[in-house]
Amino acid sequence: MAAEAEEEVRLEVEAVAAVYGEDCRVYCDFPPHLVVHVRPNTADDSSQQFVELFLGIKASSQYPKEPPHVYAVESKGLDENRQAYLISSIQDKAKEHSYYPMLVILCE
Repeated sequence: MAAEAEEEVRLEVEAVAAVYGEDCRVYCDFPPHLVVHVRPNTADDSSQQFVELFLGIKASSQYPKEPPHVYAVESKGLDENRQAYLISSIQDKAKEHSYYPMLVILCE
């Protein structure tokens, strides 16, 4: 059962990497540790990208039972208050989805 759960997590990490492509760097697939470059969908043109975040997600071997640690690696266009609010909101979402695969959800 543990091997099956670990494989599900590895597949979830693979899915995040597939969705985000070059915007995703996987440091470890189990327990998951990755950094995803996120920005508004409206900012496909790099000259219009005024806000962006490199979102770090690091989970323990108890993931998804325990939500992962979410942190800002780097950001552009976000002051400290907005960055703290964004990270706090993502952490709240992680707590809401405990016991369920959530990596893609957290990056949205």
